[in-house]
Amino acid sequence: MIKKKLAWAAVAAASVGILFVLSLRACSAPELPKLLRIVQPSGGRAGVLQVPIVRYERRGAFTPVQHVDFIGAVHLGEPSYYERLNELFAKYDAVLFELVADPQQLARNQAADGESILGMVQKTLASLLGLVFQLDVINYRAPNFVHADLSPQGLMDAMSARGESLGTLLLRMVKLSLDPKIKDEMAAAGFKEPDLEGINPIMVALRGPTDVERSRIKLFFAQGLVSSDVFMKALQGEKGIALIDDRNAAVMRVLREQLSQGKMKLAIFYGVGHLPDINKRLHDELQFELVSVEWVDAWNL
Repeated sequence: MIKKKLAWAAVAAASVGILFVLSLRACSAPELPKLLRIVQPSGGRAGVLQVPIVRYERRGAFTPVQHVDFIGAVHLGEPSYYERLNELFAKYDAVLFELVADPQQLARNQAADGESILGMVQKTLASLLGLVFQLDVINYRAPNFVHADLSPQGLMDAMSARGESLGTLLLRMVKLSLDPKIKDEMAAAGFKEPDLEGINPIMVALRGPTDVERSRIKLFFAQGLVSSDVFMKALQGEKGIALIDDRNAAVMRVLREQLSQGKMKLAIFYGVGHLPDINKRLHDELQFELVSVEWVDAWNL
């Protein structure tokens, strides 16, 4: 009888211990980070714009730990930023990437994807800021790269189903940009317009920026990116938008397929604006828990 009581006491103690450890882990789990941040080192050194890598894990009682890393993307960056990412990508079983394109045509030369109007604008901006364009340096034809996005027609269908169009989205963006409340929230989030007085946009376009002009313009864009999550939340509203929510649903479909194939180490390489909704989907739909956040330097300011 005494032995039975001791055995039950041991089980009870172990159970309480496990619950205590689990509760500690739950309490100490990191929160979802900001989408981007600017870090200003001490000693007068230049600051950096940083992008998060957010790790999620799913633990089964009798199965190995599966993990998914959300690797935040900014479409323009320092060469060193993309070199770091290329090194990381090689370590995953699969890298799920965003690109609104026909999956049947992804085998063609990826450089052509930068020849669209948007691609040309991004390349021009990259040159202005002294950065490089993502499509020029990331190898999207790597064996472990898996397309996880909508096709152009799929995106148009999703927008149509929501009653959206490029025109209505642009109109909403213009209205939000003029909303005093949004401006105040962006300022509170870190958007502080630097003094661009004396920078002549025509001269910059003709001769290119000086080092001082480039630094000031770069800081302006970096601060805008850091506060962009405020704008994105307002743009999505309660119903969401196809550009974020329906594309994220496509990511989750592909992620389920990859997990069902037994892959244990996966990455989602997507623009940082997709993170809040993907974070929720990973937790609610697949029971993945956020366990750590690492920050990577994307821009030198």
